[in-house]
Amino acid sequence: MSTDVHNHNYYAMVKNHISQIYRRAKTVSCGIICLLLASSCDNLVEYSPFDTDIKSRGLNIKQAEKIVSNQDLPSDTLKFALFSDTHENYDDMSDAIKSINSRTDLQFAVSCGDITFSGLVQEYEWYLETASDLNYPLITVIGNHDYLANGLDIYKKLFGDPNISFVCGKYKFIIFDCAMRENYNVSPKYEWLISELSDSSHIKVFISHFAPFADDVDHLNRLVLYNILKSGKVKLCLHGHFHYFRDVYYNDIHTIVADEIKSREYYIIKLIGDQSFVETIKF
Repeated sequence: MSTDVHNHNYYAMVKNHISQIYRRAKTVSCGIICLLLASSCDNLVEYSPFDTDIKSRGLNIKQAEKIVSNQDLPSDTLKFALFSDTHENYDDMSDAIKSINSRTDLQFAVSCGDITFSGLVQEYEWYLETASDLNYPLITVIGNHDYLANGLDIYKKLFGDPNISFVCGKYKFIIFDCAMRENYNVSPKYEWLISELSDSSHIKVFISHFAPFADDVDHLNRLVLYNILKSGKVKLCLHGHFHYFRDVYYNDIHTIVADEIKSREYYIIKLIGDQSFVETIKF
């Protein structure tokens, strides 16, 4: 065998050996990368600010069922707590809940929207963690801030449909989502609201984050809401959003607007027959 042939075979063998080493190294590297990605996958999902992968819980319906099933409630008298616009102020919310828990004369509580600042899943979880200490059933309204990012999807998974109603004694509570700007200017579900208000056998309480006179409600929708609420003979409207307290009669309907929770106050709403009263509680 000539020297040239020998050298050719030698170099071919070396080249083949190097190729095998490269292929094995490449396979091992890919495997290590896959393992690292797989082991960190949960953390990546957990800390994504726009995550909506959260367990459906239907909390508002469950809380409403607790209120309705309370056989000790008087039929024509109710007393409940109202607060709003917690945003990221969960320490203030926690203090409010401690104050509410110190009372024994309430039937439930209402959180009137903007429970988050940016609609992020972590904010929803902080809210729920704080709310879990409340000794009373809690109805949570959706606010415009709760729409941000993927907030609407998260809200629906946690609390269910933003539009719900429940009857407690002689009173019918109607929780209504009237957000428009954050909902691509889609009109609220007025047909649903009209249907709920057609009930003539109960005293009706309307609850939404926006008051009809908020700047977020344009002139046409103000007129629509006015006519629906008036023809539905609503006796009391409860709202948040403004970050200051108001106790007024708007279009002859008693209307209460809750201040933001960081003002360190919440409200006791008392219903006696078709009369409504509000008491401010500082904490």
